[in-house]
Amino acid sequence: MPLTLLLVFVVLGIAGIFLLIRALHPTPDLTFGDAAQASAIWDRQNPDMPARKLHIAPGCGHVLVETDAGPGLLWAFGADPVSRLFDTAPQLVDTGRGLTLITHDFTAPKVTIPLADAASRAAWAAILTGQEI
Repeated sequence: MPLTLLLVFVVLGIAGIFLLIRALHPTPDLTFGDAAQASAIWDRQNPDMPARKLHIAPGCGHVLVETDAGPGLLWAFGADPVSRLFDTAPQLVDTGRGLTLITHDFTAPKVTIPLADAASRAAWAAILTGQEI
């Protein structure tokens, strides 16, 4: 078999497997259904900074966590939870449909939180900037 033909088969096979996995979507995205579940996940990942108050976004994919050490964010990355405690307030950009947090952290440089109404965006921004803790 010619090498060029083998290369085409390999590329098409890898692309086909990728598309099949994307179409089947075998693992559903994580959602935070209630405050107890989100608090348990936060406390498991951050045992030294337990959650004091939680604010769950309407899509249940993002949770703003207030701790004694400052605000933090818990969000779903596929089927896994990710948590960040902010030592300094992140830069906030109001997109009109949500907030974009620019954290200057190379592991999660930008997080977009869908928040439909302006009151929710203002409340989250006040907590994240330290005006309401």
